Amino acid sequence: MTEHQTLTREGTQTSHYLDTWWSRELIGLPLALWRLGFGPLTGRVWMVVTTRGRSTGLPRHVAVYPHVIGDRIYLWCPYGGRSQWYRNIVANPVATVQWRGGTQVVRAVPLEDEAEAMEVVGALRRFAASWFGLYLASQGLHDTDEDIAANWQRLHLRRLEPTTEKGPAPLTSDLAWVWLVPASALWFRWFVREHSA
Repeated sequence: MTEHQTLTREGTQTSHYLDTWWSRELIGLPLALWRLGFGPLTGRVWMVVTTRGRSTGLPRHVAVYPHVIGDRIYLWCPYGGRSQWYRNIVANPVATVQWRGGTQVVRAVPLEDEAEAMEVVGALRRFAASWFGLYLASQGLHDTDEDIAANWQRLHLRRLEPTTEKGPAPLTSDLAWVWLVPASALWFRWFVREHSA
């Protein structure tokens, strides 16, 4: 068995098609906005997923685009098996999610069967066909129903299920105070101008 085949089978094949500077910066933007106090706005689109670090057990935050199919919510990791948040959620499935103004503890579970996987694949194709095709290619898969159906368990997908378990601490707006700096500067400028007239 070749090294390429071993990586593919173990689900650790990389997805270097997203390794661009703008992609890395874009991924961190929703978290930065959330910390600055724009959670209600950011949470309309992005879901903040907090996992537990595999080694440290500390909260690790990431912004993920959730995919809703019926009454179920799915997460897709386009980076494949090398993604830290995906590896964390596989090792420790209980996570805390913040989305659309709410915070909930969930368990990220594997898909049940091929039929469910193909339903999610259909949604991902409608969401971003070319992007999903690049992901499949990075995993050594062909963008055909036959190949995907035969290898659906290799897809980096998880379904979110509610749970009463205790999850990691959610992301907070710990940088919202930053806005006080320009606000205070403007107030001071106005105060000086008014009292020096």
